[in-house]
Amino acid sequence: MVRYIEVENRKGKILRGFLNLPDGVAHPPVVLNLHGFGGSLSGYKYAHTHLARTLEAEGIACMRFDFYGCGESDGEFDEMTFTGLLEDAEDAYAWLKSQSCVDGEKIILSGQSMGGFVAASAAPRIQPYGLVLMCPGAGMWYGCKERADYFKNLGMTFADMEGLRFGLEFNYDLAKYSPFEDAKGYEGSVLILRGTKDELVDDKTCETYMECYTGAKKFVKIEGGNHNFASIPAREACEAEIVNYVKEII
Repeated sequence: MVRYIEVENRKGKILRGFLNLPDGVAHPPVVLNLHGFGGSLSGYKYAHTHLARTLEAEGIACMRFDFYGCGESDGEFDEMTFTGLLEDAEDAYAWLKSQSCVDGEKIILSGQSMGGFVAASAAPRIQPYGLVLMCPGAGMWYGCKERADYFKNLGMTFADMEGLRFGLEFNYDLAKYSPFEDAKGYEGSVLILRGTKDELVDDKTCETYMECYTGAKKFVKIEGGNHNFASIPAREACEAEIVNYVKEII
């Protein structure tokens, strides 16, 4: 069963999404999945939609939503900031935790690419039951201020990202954070996934994240998978790892 949901964030803006609930399962554990940069709750080639359906079929609920300024949620893309992404993740988590249709004590936070960066940064603040990082995009932090300065010196206030206005303030805000330092302090278990053909996130990024955690942790390399796990074998392997992880920790 799929429910359309609306979450009002702390700024009074509406985040729109979906909650997949398995039939016949009372208070199931639930995965809260965060999408990547320039993406939406559906994911690349509907990968997040398919993951939600796979989890649902395995008796696990899944919530997806569009960040503020993305997809069907309120706001424009150039209004998005990293602080706002973190706040949206926290607000969505709080909303989900209050819902009686799921087990609010067993929320697994998951994110892909930029969503993985956000999930890793939010986890110490909200302490989810589990954490899944799919090719976490911490690399976008490196040189972010310098890139913004470059465009600013050209007299630009935004960059054209394939038709999206990418505001320079996003990078200036992002520069205030530190991906690996911010990830420290999460006490639960962690699953990190990366495709062996990912050209955007390397093994070193994932290994550095692994060093941040003191609890149970696992780094799995999906053979042949790219940044979006965009092949049938890679997608199936990625989904299987997530399903198995959730079942193991609950």
